[in-house]
Amino acid sequence: MSAAAERAALARIGASLAELAGERGERRARALIERGPAPVAASFADLSRAPDWLQRPRPALMRLSVRAALVAMAPAIAASIDGDWLRELARRAGDSALDAAIALAPDVPGGGVGAVGGDAIDALGFDLLRAALPGVLHRYLEWAPTAARRCDAALARFAVAAAAREGAA
Repeated sequence: MSAAAERAALARIGASLAELAGERGERRARALIERGPAPVAASFADLSRAPDWLQRPRPALMRLSVRAALVAMAPAIAASIDGDWLRELARRAGDSALDAAIALAPDVPGGGVGAVGGDAIDALGFDLLRAALPGVLHRYLEWAPTAARRCDAALARFAVAAAAREGAA
């Protein structure tokens, strides 16, 4: 790849991530409300390490986060007999996503995470997405919900990769 093509590819990634992070007014409002330290700016090297899934639009990332949460909870889901909870998960993600997660239950690193209620799935999923990213790229998911859950990096990478594969099928 030529230097010009590399720069063009990085520019596309940067534009995609800037769009994902939100327009300037949204980012400014969030900064005023949160009053935290300004996030570290991403370098070109950081942009080149941005995974393809991070460059998806927000609705696609919402679906990915739910699927990743299901994968991380797969051992708990596979062992559950709570019909109401399982129906809620199927309603949120679809039967095929639930079935795909259950099929991965034996392979989930560290036995996965415990069960979370349907209202906490988005936050768990985005905590997993953040844990699968280098810290400097977390700024592109500031808009997304969080439970501030510390997720094991190996589990996060496994869950996100499996969810991305399942979502691409």
